[in-house]
Amino acid sequence: MAWAGGCLCGAVRYRSQTAPTYASYCHCTMCQKASGAPFMGFVEVAPDAMDWVGDAPQIYQSSPGVIRRFCGTCGSQLSFEAEGVVFVTLGSLDTPDQVAVQCHTYVASRLPGITLADGLPEFQGPAGGKGGKPLG
Repeated sequence: MAWAGGCLCGAVRYRSQTAPTYASYCHCTMCQKASGAPFMGFVEVAPDAMDWVGDAPQIYQSSPGVIRRFCGTCGSQLSFEAEGVVFVTLGSLDTPDQVAVQCHTYVASRLPGITLADGLPEFQGPAGGKGGKPLG
């Protein structure tokens, strides 16, 4: 199954021939600022299986060693990339309902009034591994 997604206006698209390997909701303040939302959902894809199609996404280095890709036309956030790990935004997938999210990360930065009732594990910071994903 090919995995695909893109921005709001459709100018920037991506696809991967491999299924996502990990998904989480990030509550860190950088993701809050980047999205303007209380938290962001991310799905890990294999960097070597990822193809950008259509317009090239714009790149913003949000911190040392971290880049975020977004559409230069509509501003949609599309990816977070660090240390050889690529996470695409869950909401930008064409079929986000096909992904099982595994946890919440950086809940220490969770905004007041946000109640999590989905029963997923919660981590105060990163979940422990590269890119915030669990070890093992």
